[in-house]
Amino acid sequence: MEQFLIVKTSAIGDVIQSFHVVNLLKSRFPGCSVDWVVEKGIAPLLRAHPLVDQVLEIDTKLWRKKPLRSRFLVDSFRKNLRQKNYDALFDLQSNTKSAVVTIMAKARKKVGYSWEGVKEKPNYFATNVHLPIKEVNVRGKYAALIDNFFGKQEYPEPQYLKLKITEEEEGRLLDLAKLGADRPRIMVCFGSNWENKKLSIETLNQFLRMIPDAPSFLFIYGNGAEKRVADELATEFSGRGFAVGGMSLPLWQRLMWEVDAMITMDSASLHLCATTPTPTFSLFGPSYAPAFKPIGESHYAFQGICPYGERFDNRCPKLRTCKTGACLKGVSAQELMAHFEPFWERAATLRTIS
Repeated sequence: MEQFLIVKTSAIGDVIQSFHVVNLLKSRFPGCSVDWVVEKGIAPLLRAHPLVDQVLEIDTKLWRKKPLRSRFLVDSFRKNLRQKNYDALFDLQSNTKSAVVTIMAKARKKVGYSWEGVKEKPNYFATNVHLPIKEVNVRGKYAALIDNFFGKQEYPEPQYLKLKITEEEEGRLLDLAKLGADRPRIMVCFGSNWENKKLSIETLNQFLRMIPDAPSFLFIYGNGAEKRVADELATEFSGRGFAVGGMSLPLWQRLMWEVDAMITMDSASLHLCATTPTPTFSLFGPSYAPAFKPIGESHYAFQGICPYGERFDNRCPKLRTCKTGACLKGVSAQELMAHFEPFWERAATLRTIS
């Protein structure tokens, strides 16, 4: 039986975008085992993945903050990691942090990117197979790494999954699935860790009012500030607007299976929804849609244009410093609707087919 190790430690959205690598390996090698090294805070998400066999936790923040006290933890992790001699290790992270893990691991082949492809150059020396990958889209990039190593292969499509949830969450899912179920339902994920990745709430409100069929909206929140916005939006759409929060990522993913479409910023919600059949309409501003949008005709990405002339093929160099966020804040509801209308028509077709 083949044994594989994936090294993709963070962040949540990046890890989710790597999920399909497990499917690709399992499709090629039925019965293989796939282990994964990930940061401690993200480990519960990996444990909910039905195809990941073993999750190996690291806590690099603690290791760096308290190096002397963490020596035992690092040594314990290393011993646990080296219990297996993997047939192949895939370093998808391609930075210095993942290089440390890759060096610790035992694997016949340690597969990574070419000198031009690694994010941080020290990573190159941790791997012994270096593959030049020219794919722009991050999901395509990961798939190309597998295909370039093993040889091109056709995979069954689509490759969706249902994350594992607890018994208690199963009960809550049944209740959540009833919200607004008397009409088409759209999950709206308006939040982001980056202010410049978000629409103004006024524009979002105007845009949602233009959508035909008077759908129900599930407004998702993850913190107190987002809850206040979700509650306000739910009130605005009284009778067909619902504020929903307090969910684990696996429960959230399972709720995504129940809705007809999602409207979302470029965030983890988009990548999580791409593991389900639900169509997505995503909004990109200071990040490049072709690089990060889910692959497939059921996923549409709107790309806001920088009014200051910034050009980039990954993320805007001024993502953290731009004071206006005008690439999205300057977009009108009418402009969004012009792009959304054909997407919504396509989503209706997908609903009929399913």
